[in-house]
Amino acid sequence: MAGEGAAARSLFVLGVKDSSQISNIEWILYETGRRRPGDQPERRCAVRITGMGGVQGWADLAASTMPDRANTGFIRDVLIGRSTAEHKAVWRQLYEMGIPLGILAGVDIAHWDLLGRLEGRPVHSLLETRRQNVKVCASTGFNLGDPQEYAGYALACKERNIAACKVQPYAGWSPGAGGTTDAGTADRDMAVYKAVRDAAGTDYPCVAGGSREYTFDEALRMGRLLDDLAYKWYESPMPEEDGWRDRYTSLAAQVRTPICAPASHPDSYPARVLWLTAKACDISCMTVLHGGFTACMELASACDAARIPLQLPDLGPDSYPHLQLIAATAPSLIEYLELPSPSREPYLLPGRATPEPVCDEQGRVTIPQTPGMGIELDWKYIFTHRVG
Repeated sequence: MAGEGAAARSLFVLGVKDSSQISNIEWILYETGRRRPGDQPERRCAVRITGMGGVQGWADLAASTMPDRANTGFIRDVLIGRSTAEHKAVWRQLYEMGIPLGILAGVDIAHWDLLGRLEGRPVHSLLETRRQNVKVCASTGFNLGDPQEYAGYALACKERNIAACKVQPYAGWSPGAGGTTDAGTADRDMAVYKAVRDAAGTDYPCVAGGSREYTFDEALRMGRLLDDLAYKWYESPMPEEDGWRDRYTSLAAQVRTPICAPASHPDSYPARVLWLTAKACDISCMTVLHGGFTACMELASACDAARIPLQLPDLGPDSYPHLQLIAATAPSLIEYLELPSPSREPYLLPGRATPEPVCDEQGRVTIPQTPGMGIELDWKYIFTHRVG
């Protein structure tokens, strides 16, 4: 990975004058009051790192970022007493120790948030700010309804000046999936992609968001249709374990529509660099939950060196770290911020004091200029609804 280090230095130059020793790290699991599928209570985890002098940085992510007792001990042993300026060495040490990537993500994002707050600057400013806003790609979500529901959603996005629409048809419809015998996944999805293109027109950027359920033959048939329909890219049509990488390479060689993958690979950026090398994708794909902000920076550097775009898929309530990375990169590398809705109405999530990002009249999101990751938490709510 020596080449990756060189690429990282050329793309991101960290501008930090001051550092501090880390004195504490804590995790607070809390209930949001919302419900998950199956009527289970939704929980999230706030991670808080304290530097000497009491300055704190934090992250707020899914409940899976809450470590067990063993990992808590390992992480504390690595962090306490370390300089905040050693963020990259800390990430590498925890990654090589096998700390689960979701847990590592929470630690890493809180560490970067602390760096920004110590400097009194947004994280993107520490890396050299390259832009002040970003275009929005609004996602339909899976299983929205019949093809006309999808067509109406895409047309509404176009009429609201949303820059692009990601169309996610039917998940869980493959033969035998979820106990159903409903066959013809690709055919059902084709009807959706056609309806969207008919409604929105060939001039409107549309993305084909896959459910990772196709066979190679289905993926190839769909890819050729998307070539005809002029979709902007084709995301994750097949399973994304490494055993499928050669099939992605073959697919990318046979269709014109750029292939975006792997979104779901369980490893962090090193695995995705191997996909780039194997020409298994034309656009790389990862979220901060695959190891944190540092991991996304490393992949962005590798993509920049290879002249391959990077897409950061929709995370819903976890988009603020993505905005910081986007601000430190060129539009040619990361074109869109993906949001789960084209709504312009600001809204607060439980546990948050900062509204979720929404697009303006021009279909763009403004990059936050506040210190750290740009998000403030409602600590009173979090501690009032703490679990355990």
